[in-house]
Amino acid sequence: MTKEELQKLMGKIDNKKAPKHWSSFIEKNLVDHNIILKCGNRAFCTYCQKYFDKKVEIYKWEKCPYCNNEYFTRNSNIRNETYKKDIAFYSKIDGTIVLRIFEVESKYNHTTRIFDYDVQEFARFIPNIGIIINNSVSFYMWYQKVWHNIPIENWHIYTGNKVINDIPIYPYNKKMLFKNTSLQYAPIEEFKKENHSYTNFEIMQLATYKSFEILWKMGLHKLARYPKLFNKKGSFLRRFGVPKKFLNFMVQNDIDYIDYRLLKLLQIPDMKLIQKYRYFSYNYLVFMKKQGFLYNYEIVNKFHNDFYTLKNICQYTSLKKFLNYKKGVKNIHIYLDYLEMASKLGISLKSKKRLFPYQLIAWHDKFAKKIKINEDMDTEFKAYSRYLNLSKYTYEDEKYIVFPVPSVDDFKDEGKQQGNCVVTYLQSYINNQTEIYLIRELSNPNKSFITLEYKNNRVVQKELPQHSKDFTEEQLKFIDKWIGFRNFIDLKEKYKKKQEIRVIKYKFNKRVA
Repeated sequence: MTKEELQKLMGKIDNKKAPKHWSSFIEKNLVDHNIILKCGNRAFCTYCQKYFDKKVEIYKWEKCPYCNNEYFTRNSNIRNETYKKDIAFYSKIDGTIVLRIFEVESKYNHTTRIFDYDVQEFARFIPNIGIIINNSVSFYMWYQKVWHNIPIENWHIYTGNKVINDIPIYPYNKKMLFKNTSLQYAPIEEFKKENHSYTNFEIMQLATYKSFEILWKMGLHKLARYPKLFNKKGSFLRRFGVPKKFLNFMVQNDIDYIDYRLLKLLQIPDMKLIQKYRYFSYNYLVFMKKQGFLYNYEIVNKFHNDFYTLKNICQYTSLKKFLNYKKGVKNIHIYLDYLEMASKLGISLKSKKRLFPYQLIAWHDKFAKKIKINEDMDTEFKAYSRYLNLSKYTYEDEKYIVFPVPSVDDFKDEGKQQGNCVVTYLQSYINNQTEIYLIRELSNPNKSFITLEYKNNRVVQKELPQHSKDFTEEQLKFIDKWIGFRNFIDLKEKYKKKQEIRVIKYKFNKRVA
């Protein structure tokens, strides 16, 4: 259904009248929207509008002797008491079933001692489409959240969110409305008796699929919970992916969706085998089938805890070849680590000698050392590059100097001398996410003094040794002078870039007469 068709349908619904006994149905469902009033030594029931002789306590539950309903007790001088309830009825417009959802708000009238109610529509549910209100609606099929804050004429507006579960639905016109629709013969009531946890919305959504009725009539009641998956035309094999001769087995065992998927995968109607395979991940079993070992239960059971490790190993070699490599099977995680390191180092694994090394652990350790050296060199290079990039902000006066951290070793040394965790900022530093500077006394430049972090155009952290914040006025003035110098450098570079753009823009020798 297109947006335009939907809008047209909504307009037609607006002109549709409520069912004949709609008011009576509302009143019937508002019986609990009442209270018992304490009136001295007597009590008054707002539902049956009668007094009875009994001294009741407020804020407790009390049963009315006339209507036998239990209500909350309040003082007779109360002015405000409000209850809310959701209620709905079905409509049929141009062959489309629509569930119109209303909120009933009951307010206590202290003058008449009656609860007056107001009914306002706030949502519409169309099976197989969902909840319809406006563009600001969020709708989750199996628990419906509805909220909106855009004013709509004649519609109830919520400022928060509303969760719609099972609500009373006007029952008298359902059979007539469902006639000549996909819901006419759908076993909705039968399904509800066997599946108490399903809401009306969920069942209606399932019943819109033709396969819902087919699955139920076949006797596949548990599979009727998933009609969308079986909503295909054609033969039994096309619909279910298994031969028709399996139907008796499926019905006799009343298989659920997990059983069905395993039956489809194994293609063997054996409930004991299916129960045996239920303990394994379905994706793992699919993987084992592709590798040709699905029916080898010993292998399937042995490796199910190492599925992802095995899957990654099979990117380099087949499972059949791997199982013949006893050292790899015995040390499966070390072997995967070896393969990934070899790939990272650019070492070819085409030869059997490299793919299945005789000394697996020795080669693994050798590759690990190589990668560590490479990673250390890469980090050192990035740290030095970052230092060169930030060194333009190096500044000194007659007593202090401030400069960016030059190397990884300097990070470690600063952390040891200062007794802080500056080394944990290394990755953020080399990834241009923050700036770390060291402030030293010119008289002793090798001794750690102040560690400073600069981020988002401001100093976010500054510490003396052992996390001390006892800065002297002189030290704080130096930091302020450095910030001023840093801002000057940034402005200078910005101005330089503008000048370069201007020169490029006005190169007269490139102009054509």
